[in-house]
Amino acid sequence: MWSETRVRAFAGPRRSHTATMAGVTDKPDSPDAILRMLLAHAGDSFEDRLAQELAKQTFVGGKRVVKQKLPRLPKRAETTVHVVKVNLYGAKPPVWRRLEIPSAMRLDVVHEVIQVAFDWGGYHLHSFETVCGEYGGQPLDDDWFGSGESGDESAVALAQVAAAEKAKVVYVYDFGDDWRHDMVVEKIVPAMPGVAYPRCTAGRGEAPAEDSGGIWAFNEERAEGGVPGASFDPAEVTEALADLAYVVTLAT
Repeated sequence: MWSETRVRAFAGPRRSHTATMAGVTDKPDSPDAILRMLLAHAGDSFEDRLAQELAKQTFVGGKRVVKQKLPRLPKRAETTVHVVKVNLYGAKPPVWRRLEIPSAMRLDVVHEVIQVAFDWGGYHLHSFETVCGEYGGQPLDDDWFGSGESGDESAVALAQVAAAEKAKVVYVYDFGDDWRHDMVVEKIVPAMPGVAYPRCTAGRGEAPAEDSGGIWAFNEERAEGGVPGASFDPAEVTEALADLAYVVTLAT
């Protein structure tokens, strides 16, 4: 039988179980860097560290971004309007609406605005993907591809999750057909006297029908001439938004 000394000599010198990782930065910029950082933290399980790192991130339009803390609603938001362009993602030719929405409008009402602007019927679940996290009118579980940590959309205003020009919010409707609407802030302007908001000022293309199979089926049908190319009238959308519209208080 080999002695302990011979076994040690055969196996070679003992190695430390503590991994040392060179080049790990404070702000990892790749999945590999995240994994190296997790492994370097002795005493914490891999699963715990992974959960902590993922909790610092969120998805917006399929891209993982650093999750930001939800700011307070700025006082000026009560007197301003967000000019946003909402594109139906993937539509060919493009389908879009330009909307002027009160900056302080809550996301549950913004949901209703988008529903009207694209002639949806409100039959399905929806969510808002923002840099501050995901918000919806109902909890989202893994069965519906949600994070399970959806915030209350009625408690968050547009100006909080889209605080500046070029900010992006993604509105997803019908998790089966997966209609994605990319909403980008073009301008934030003072409200005009006597004007009721929200309103639609421009747009293009007829929106899909409910339960029509998603963007690929919609594009295929359009290519075959099955979807009429009716002209778009923003005044009709503004009229349909009348029940949601109000005159915004002017700045003093």
